[in-house]
Amino acid sequence: MQTSEQIAEMLCAYGVSHFFFVPVVLPETCKRMSERGILPVMTHGEKAAAYMADGYARISRKVGLCGAQAIGSTNLAAGLRDAYMARAPIVALSGEPNAQTAYRNLYQDLDDHGAFEAVTKWNARVPGPSRFPDLLRQAFRAASSGVPRPVHLALVGRTGNSGDSPAEGITRAEPRYGVSPSDRPMAAPSSVAAAVELLAGARRPVILAGNGVPRSGAARELAALAEQLRIPVVMTLNGLATIGFDHPLYGGVVGEYGADFANAILLRADVVLVMGSSLGSMTTKNWSLIPADAQIIQVDIDGAEIGRNFECAVPVVGDVGAVIGQLAAAASRQGPAEWAAEIADIRAGYQGAVRESETSDAVPIRPERLFSMVSDEMAADAVMVGDTGHTAFWTARHIRLSARQSVVRAAGSLGWGLPASLGVKCACPDREVVCVTGDAGFFYHLSELETARRYGINVIVVVNNNTSMNQETYLWDEGSADQRKNWQFHDTALTEIARGFGCHGARVDKPADFAVAMDKARASGLPAVIDVRTDIAVVAPRSFGPAR
Repeated sequence: MQTSEQIAEMLCAYGVSHFFFVPVVLPETCKRMSERGILPVMTHGEKAAAYMADGYARISRKVGLCGAQAIGSTNLAAGLRDAYMARAPIVALSGEPNAQTAYRNLYQDLDDHGAFEAVTKWNARVPGPSRFPDLLRQAFRAASSGVPRPVHLALVGRTGNSGDSPAEGITRAEPRYGVSPSDRPMAAPSSVAAAVELLAGARRPVILAGNGVPRSGAARELAALAEQLRIPVVMTLNGLATIGFDHPLYGGVVGEYGADFANAILLRADVVLVMGSSLGSMTTKNWSLIPADAQIIQVDIDGAEIGRNFECAVPVVGDVGAVIGQLAAAASRQGPAEWAAEIADIRAGYQGAVRESETSDAVPIRPERLFSMVSDEMAADAVMVGDTGHTAFWTARHIRLSARQSVVRAAGSLGWGLPASLGVKCACPDREVVCVTGDAGFFYHLSELETARRYGINVIVVVNNNTSMNQETYLWDEGSADQRKNWQFHDTALTEIARGFGCHGARVDKPADFAVAMDKARASGLPAVIDVRTDIAVVAPRSFGPAR
């Protein structure tokens, strides 16, 4: 057995199905991967390769795999930042200068191993073929166990292995670490009992569902727990698909980008059951949305996160899915019926307030109407992939998902959406994948449309195109032509760009034409771009919350 065969065999055993990379890295191994059914996906940039592995990992909960040769390793590291913030399991491989050529001005030679330190859970060097098997096993263990996050293995030589060599070491994989969470630790029974007691005495309990819920694959179980205890559920943007928008206990998305009614619900809570959220600034609108007198039950697999931002009455350390099962087995008393009725009134009031903008026939199209139409036109089991910025704000307020649909969104990196959606589609080839991004985000990695076309990764990209970054207008003097260049773009024919890559392209100027555009995108059998022209004057309002 050669080293390339050994690596490919191990990756197969871990359940890897795609390797997102920029050549040249592990060329012989790529060939052996292909022979075993693993698809190497060559991208146009290392950052995009990392984003694709990230999207793949988040929707499948399998470990994503990406790689680059030595000269591209810094770019690869930059692409791991979003995955690190989102707690996504990725193994990143890159070439590294050989010690024998160090300090001799070798072409493209730079020791940038340290670039991975801030964006990985574990950053290691593989000194030679004999260590690859055991260090690859350790990489998968580190990526998927405990708090999942990216790891990095640096391989000797600019391309990792430009040739091949006889295999050394033990060819043994540990498939349990190919999926995250690899282990589901349960919480201490005393913590569960304390949480149940606190919930039983609450007058206005609220469940806050964070990224840990989809990471644990526990959305259905959490919805069942909410029904059992009659407790409304508010969500972070990453937890948006935890409970269907039409569920009577649906409380909306909270936070800086949140829906006003969701923030209002959280501000009324006297007990908050936090499931898999670190309660960071975006979720809590700069730590202002949880009342000072509310008691918090915080569930997280990482004990170091509990109590970091808010005093915690009951810390519960364990896997979110496992803890939900413990709570369901121990709890019986339901929340007050009058609180559930109050939630329904708050929600109805908000829906009435936004109905006019969500149904507007104005031209240019209002973004509220666009995101409402995306909700209506997505397939029943679609996966929505969302960028950050204005896209995140409009998503939180106007995207409505059913229990069968999913959402994957950027943790903060603009431009993440398009390449990540390709990774999502690779993991879910039988589901419709709709990437929703703005024109600013779309421009980052539009070359990956060619990647999508080459491999037949047929995503639908809906671009909220207001020819600007109008979220930033307050920073500039709008009356100045020179300053306007800092936030407003040249009007670019995105449909022609899409067609130039061999993809389907369509432009939508009127709300009535959007549904037809979606149908034609599906029927094209190609990656598709729908360029939706929206109103540059409509800027996302501040979400409801305490005055600051």
